Amino acid sequence: MFKKIVALCMALVLVFAMTACAKTEAPAPSAPPADEPATDAPATDEPAADEPAADDPAQVAIPVPEEGASLHFLHIYPEHEGAINKTLDIIKRDNPGLEINVSVVPWNEATKSIQTASASGEMYDIFFMWSTQVPGYNNVGLLLDLTPYVDDEWKSWYISDAALEEYSVGDQILGMPLRGTAVFMIYNKTMFDENGWAVPTSQEELEALCDKILEKGIIPISAPGKPNGFQVESIRGRVFDNLVYINGLIEDPERLTDRKTEWNGLYAQSGEIVKGWYQKGYFGANAFGLEREEGQTLFMTESAAMLLCNNNELTALRELNAAANNFEFGSFSFPKPAASDRTMFTQAGFGDGWGAWSGTKYPQACAAFFRSFACKETMEIWANEELCIVPSAEVEYSDPVQGAFAAQYADGGYKVVPNYNSGNKGDLTGQAFVDYCLSDTMTADEFETTVEQITARAIADAEE
Repeated sequence: MFKKIVALCMALVLVFAMTACAKTEAPAPSAPPADEPATDAPATDEPAADEPAADDPAQVAIPVPEEGASLHFLHIYPEHEGAINKTLDIIKRDNPGLEINVSVVPWNEATKSIQTASASGEMYDIFFMWSTQVPGYNNVGLLLDLTPYVDDEWKSWYISDAALEEYSVGDQILGMPLRGTAVFMIYNKTMFDENGWAVPTSQEELEALCDKILEKGIIPISAPGKPNGFQVESIRGRVFDNLVYINGLIEDPERLTDRKTEWNGLYAQSGEIVKGWYQKGYFGANAFGLEREEGQTLFMTESAAMLLCNNNELTALRELNAAANNFEFGSFSFPKPAASDRTMFTQAGFGDGWGAWSGTKYPQACAAFFRSFACKETMEIWANEELCIVPSAEVEYSDPVQGAFAAQYADGGYKVVPNYNSGNKGDLTGQAFVDYCLSDTMTADEFETTVEQITARAIADAEE
């Protein structure tokens, strides 16, 4: 009875945290519930013989699953069933005797499934999570601290320190990245070649190019804006990143933790620039009414010369193009303004990843699972069979466009990672930009003030 009460209480706290009410003090280390120990190790001041010493990197040992370990694994990738099965085969090969039981849910049901599992006391040992959920999950004690198991060799497999930092709180590694998500510009290379259009290297050149494309009666950039501004808002974000960089604020700790609420006109300036592009027709007449698939269709039917898209859309675009045998793809980063000395790629991150339950009976098995998942052999499956951007520094991409994406990831950095549960802040700020673009009376300064207020409310809610 006591365990059921503990589980129900944890679920209520988790639900509360996931609706933007997680505390923002430096969280205590993740730990299993007191009545459900994670291991059978004796209670001594010395680490057990088969466990690594957390404070001595030289003593970190490759994790070996506990005898009889059986893990319950939750993922959201029915469309990647082949890659999942091949991955699990590699994990089982590397860890003989390890049993893995699989559950799969749609992506939009993952959070609810985790809440329900924690409430019932039948929590998944390993589960899908977005990197933005790490602070909230950690604050309610849900996540296993993987730091003692991750040695320098394992760390060296990642494309950058930032990949693991997205799944960390302080010095604790609390999850593992799987694949990256960022916005790229895909363009119709065949159309560009036929018209003598050059790939723009600055925002000013991009504007000039869009004007030329409009003269041809073609939409310059298919940028689906539904919901909440979607890709049009991501363009505004890229313009904003460059303005922040030019003004010396790119490494501002408040910005990097999404706690900055006074932008002194920079947010307004980014909004004004991109609203101007919207009004000129750079994104078509109905960008804010377009969903992702509709934006893809505009590009694939050559109604638009460029497509702003997530890199994870490349598989679908390749399939569509193969069926119609339309044209050759090219890609480039959204160009920097002439005043900047580098192209910013700040929002490239590895948002899809995994967590392990702090109450698992098999912490070493969980760590061993993650280590095998992170190896080159597994990452190549996800990179070259599923066309994902993976966090591995060792993978070579067979698709040239995907390889170009990956190279830009490596040059990213300065990603904003909130150190609090930001809730639906992104949706609210995106919708504020839509409202500004569609309004005849709302000023750019009023748009900036609205976003600052949304941020302040999110922070205040998280600290209650």
